[in-house]
Amino acid sequence: LKNRTMKNVFVVILLVSSVFSYGRNPQKEMEKKLIGTWCNPYTYEYSGELKGFAFKKGGRCEAVNVPSLDLKSWEIKDGALIIKGFMTDETGEKEEYETIERILKLNDDTLRVVSKESSPRVTFMYMNAKVIKERITPQVQKRKEK
Repeated sequence: LKNRTMKNVFVVILLVSSVFSYGRNPQKEMEKKLIGTWCNPYTYEYSGELKGFAFKKGGRCEAVNVPSLDLKSWEIKDGALIIKGFMTDETGEKEEYETIERILKLNDDTLRVVSKESSPRVTFMYMNAKVIKERITPQVQKRKEK
């Protein structure tokens, strides 16, 4: 009787979990979480400037306070964030810009990506602009307060 009860409990747990996971699309969930403005917390801490990316619905993208970037689109494919647009170099020439970065972490307030896996490994962290000012105090503000 005890063994049978455990099997029934297991079946119920399996059914409940399948109902909640039915229709969940991890790709769509990541895309939904990415919509918003993401800025580099280290740049903000050092200079008080918000610099990063604004990811919009429909795959549109804009650079935030990075005048050399004219971004147009973004997408997530196989766990990688792909951003496309144009970059203006030091001479004023525009060239195509594309970056493909593997997403290491994405939640409501943190986006961490790796753009280069090999040595040296290059990773970037961004924070949602809605929370960055609550959690990071710019050094310029600290210097003014002294």
